[in-house]
Amino acid sequence: MRKSLSLGCGKEDWYGVMKKISFIAVRLFSLISLVGAVQVCFAAEKADTIKIAVFEPLSGPAKYIGDSKYGGMKFHAWRWNEQNEQKGGLFGKKIEVLAYDSQLKPDVTLRMATKAVLEDKVHVLASGTGTPVVNAMMQVALKYKKIALTYEGETFSSMKDCTPYRFRLSANTAIQSTVLADLFKDKPEIKKFAIISPDYSWGHETGEDFKKALKKIRPDAQIVEEIYNPLGTLDFAPYITKLIASGAQRVFSANWGSDLKLLISQGKEMGLKAPFLCYYLEDAFSLTAIGEAAVGNITADCLSAFNINSPTQKAFNEGWHKVWKQIMNSTDENYQWPGLAMGHSYLVNMLFESAKKVGKWDEKAISKAWEGMEYEGLNGKVIMRAEDHQAIQPLPVMRVVPAEENVLYPNKFPGLVLEKLVSAQDATATISLKETGCKRKAGKF
Repeated sequence: MRKSLSLGCGKEDWYGVMKKISFIAVRLFSLISLVGAVQVCFAAEKADTIKIAVFEPLSGPAKYIGDSKYGGMKFHAWRWNEQNEQKGGLFGKKIEVLAYDSQLKPDVTLRMATKAVLEDKVHVLASGTGTPVVNAMMQVALKYKKIALTYEGETFSSMKDCTPYRFRLSANTAIQSTVLADLFKDKPEIKKFAIISPDYSWGHETGEDFKKALKKIRPDAQIVEEIYNPLGTLDFAPYITKLIASGAQRVFSANWGSDLKLLISQGKEMGLKAPFLCYYLEDAFSLTAIGEAAVGNITADCLSAFNINSPTQKAFNEGWHKVWKQIMNSTDENYQWPGLAMGHSYLVNMLFESAKKVGKWDEKAISKAWEGMEYEGLNGKVIMRAEDHQAIQPLPVMRVVPAEENVLYPNKFPGLVLEKLVSAQDATATISLKETGCKRKAGKF
């Protein structure tokens, strides 16, 4: 009897048919699952992000500084993502900024940076507040070969390691001190200077940098007093008494945060006439706290929200002003204009441009693409020096003026006006690449 090709209805026939159907169903289900898994993988890859870890004090008395710097980095990433929305940020990946509370402690930073790399899978490490914190972060960056950005932590010596993975977006202490000294190049009547800075590596190095810069630019000038106060000083009266007795015509200080506020305020109360030369006086919170005692003092940094003579700075201000509440998640109006804390990370855009040029996330290729890059900074052309990855840029020197002259916060607290824009060439005139101690050749790893 010829076997029928039809599906029989017998018990054995039915069992065999069902077995075949089950086998086919399982294979079909597996195929569907595999396709689904592949789709999920592609979706996950597409939704992946480039993560930047920011290590700042997000608690304690310096919290507003850490919040400001974290906010600045978030803004730059947000704006890049918005402007490149159709392309998905960077080659299909959004840029995400993650915050870690350094507590201004190197051991905490070391632990958190390790976690950020190994567990949170971050691509970039970034920090600025506190040289010891920056140095701790750098240990992790070097160990795991991650690109690291420093937008403060500006000690000149900290770049001597000359690693291809580190990029400094801000000036360094030697550059800032040169800019402040340059202000007196043609003022021979100002001869007596004093120094008061915090008593740790940062303060001592800034003091030495200022003395070196002054000696080169004004060899006839004198340092008539040199003081190093403990970090977190609660009473500057004994130090101010010495400054007054010294007869100093100008006082250089690398103090910051609450120490700088108290130093200037107490100096005014005690009758100190010599204006201060600072790095970090452009800060809405500090200027609000110090008030009219800040008027007449000088500050110099790689940016100034008050330098509205710069079209780039003005555009940055306006962009920040539109979204500051969203970025800062705060109603404190001291955040409504960027200030130096928000703007210090502005040159992170150079990193984004370098990565875009490479077309994928490759630390070595991005590093090489960034070396020697020219970019329109807040105050003019910026060049990322290829050997030591120091941003070379013009620096504005600002003078504090009364509240009625405050162009960003009219009549609320003292503002600033441009005293002098020092060119990138003049800012680095006294510091050659050789003096940095960097022996690295461009492109070498």
